[in-house]
This record gives sequence, structure tokens and C-alpha cells, in this order.
Amino acid sequence: MAPVVAFGVGLWLAGSVFSGWLPRAEAERWAVAAAFATVAAGAVGAPLGWWAGRETRGGGRVVVQRATATEASRTTQIGGSRGGTASAPSGDVEQQAESSGTARITQIGGDQQTGGR
Repeated sequence: MAPVVAFGVGLWLAGSVFSGWLPRAEAERWAVAAAFATVAAGAVGAPLGWWAGRETRGGGRVVVQRATATEASRTTQIGGSRGGTASAPSGDVEQQAESSGTARITQIGGDQQTGGR
């Protein structure tokens, strides 16, 4: 809703307050005013989108892991909960890796249960 309001206010500002700076032709005036309003709506919508998307889907923690392996190195990434019934619930797990040469990368993500469950 806020980006729509920002677009309307931006269109109004461009049409009334900044009208002396706009081109004389009607079609060009609308194009410049709409472009200004779009930028204003984006300036409002981008932070709101970031704010709304910062919560995790599962309500748990977010695990982000990045690794770069070169030559003959080995890298292991484990994200999420490990263990039996006492493990904490995990949220999103994001793993990114790059390797070159004979390097090896092992990635394990999500919940891993041990025992007879």
C-alpha cells in the first residue's frame, strides 16, 4: 500500500510542484512525471520489502555458509540441527561453495537426527 501512495504523491509532486522543470509537450510531461513517481515508489518499496522479508519462514535461525576450496583442500559445511531430541529447530540453511583443482567440498544442510527415531 505504501508504494502505491508514494507513486500517487510522486505523480502529484511532479505534476504540480516541479511543473516548471517538465517538458512542454503533454505526453512527455506524463512520461517524466511517471518516471519520477516510479522512482519514489521504489525508494519506499525497497526498504519495506527488505523489512518484510527479513523474518525466517520457519521461525528458526538462519544459517548462511560460504566456502572456497582450491588445490587439494577439503571443506565440509554442516548447517541445521544435529543430534537427537534435544536439538534446536533450524530455520533456513543457505550454503554456497566454489572449488577448483582437486578440491572437495561436502555440504550437509537441514536437520539430522541420530538414534532410533
